[in-house]
Amino acid sequence: MHRILVFLIVLIATQTFAQLDHPNLRLATHQSEAVGREMTYRVYVPSTDDSEERFPVVYLLHGKTTSHDAWPRHARAAEAADRYRCILVFVGGAEYSWYLDSPVMPESQFFTYITDDLVDHIDSKYPTVARREGRAIMGLSMGGHGALLAAARRPDLFVSASSLSGVLKISDHPDRESIVERLGSFEEYPDRWAENSVHEHAEEFVDADVRLLFDCGEDDTAGGILSDNHKMHARLKELGVAHIWREHPGGHTWSYWREHLQEHLNFHAAAMSSVQEQRKWTQHYFDRMSLFFEENADYELESPDEETVRVCLFGSSGIEGLDEDLLPATLTDGTPLRFFNRGISSDRLGIDQRGLSRRMEVSVFDFEPQVVVIANGTNDIGELHRSDVGHPTIDRMAEEYERIVSTIRSRLPETKVIAVACAPVRGRFSHLNESLVEYNERLKLVAVKYGCDYVDIHAAVVGEDGLVKEEYSTDGLHFTREAKGIWVQMISTAISGAL
Repeated sequence: MHRILVFLIVLIATQTFAQLDHPNLRLATHQSEAVGREMTYRVYVPSTDDSEERFPVVYLLHGKTTSHDAWPRHARAAEAADRYRCILVFVGGAEYSWYLDSPVMPESQFFTYITDDLVDHIDSKYPTVARREGRAIMGLSMGGHGALLAAARRPDLFVSASSLSGVLKISDHPDRESIVERLGSFEEYPDRWAENSVHEHAEEFVDADVRLLFDCGEDDTAGGILSDNHKMHARLKELGVAHIWREHPGGHTWSYWREHLQEHLNFHAAAMSSVQEQRKWTQHYFDRMSLFFEENADYELESPDEETVRVCLFGSSGIEGLDEDLLPATLTDGTPLRFFNRGISSDRLGIDQRGLSRRMEVSVFDFEPQVVVIANGTNDIGELHRSDVGHPTIDRMAEEYERIVSTIRSRLPETKVIAVACAPVRGRFSHLNESLVEYNERLKLVAVKYGCDYVDIHAAVVGEDGLVKEEYSTDGLHFTREAKGIWVQMISTAISGAL
């Protein structure tokens, strides 16, 4: 038993060291005038061969009892950062500070430290995009409050801000000793508490043009944190401030923050996509994600419409390229339809760094559609045929597709899921057809297993030679308008039958 315990301790220590030993992660210090001492932080800087390349920056604030090592150690943030072309700054030394400027503790001026000293230092030392469009800020717990407060009071610095499990209304926590030490008692100094509580600064977001995302675990109730988040959501809605609010299973734990870190990095990468230097399709991916986040934030402010059926079209170029005028406004019985086009050209299932399974929150769950139409797989088949090692296999593709369907079924049990077959191709893509047929057979099995409708567009457009009919394809891969019309008609029929 003793040997097992020693082994586990060594294993945990080794994994922790490995997270902090990431080749792009550095430990650094600088002198802060605001707090009057040397401050330590960690910074992730992407690799580059271009000395002129500049990167947007995400500042990550820790909770009240942790440090600059918390995010990379417990949430594997440096590993997650490999998917993005962003500098990540892991702020340190702010334990119990609440990221505010204390009127009674001269050494605790952490709002000024973050917004003046640290930002100026990072811009002077690293290859940053040194303007608002290239800066974002996020945090957890106490750091969630600090991130939103910094964005509310200094919208000139940050284009986006997000919070995980943030304590967002500190005026509801008058017994928190660390806040009392920095502001005085709530009874004696209520104005100080209001001045330093982000909930009381919500009006500043009205004209700030800061993109906002915050979430909390549904079990995070012990300290009133979930209640804080509900109140912030209600206040922003009352003010007409576009934002994204999410409530997930989980509590005030690192497992929760680790699970949702990538969603926040996606949010900030999308918000800063206009200043990022990415490869063509990566750039397009985040540009589309940026649009989705904007649409979802605006949707958050709408009054519920119980009559209209929300339909999510979830896929790649076949979805993105649909002509909007082909989509019906109503079902045959007159039921209004509202389509959310969540297609991204060149996108895949999500087996590797990007894809459907990695963007489900923003593409699907934020607006809780009654119908999700999934059309994806051809790009993964193409990757299989380009690969020297046979990756991804059709088995692996079917597994990822099933994961997408099962997640939707679990999160939205009343939502109807429609699985759409991959269409045949022709010309220089003809070699994909055999694999596409095999993949479609696997999709049928997934559809049967989860009670989904299966739309066989393949059968509708294939010729006797096994290729897509010439009149239905513009380039051997993409549909003509006539073929798109057939696709929409088949989908509309399936939606009517599913509801």
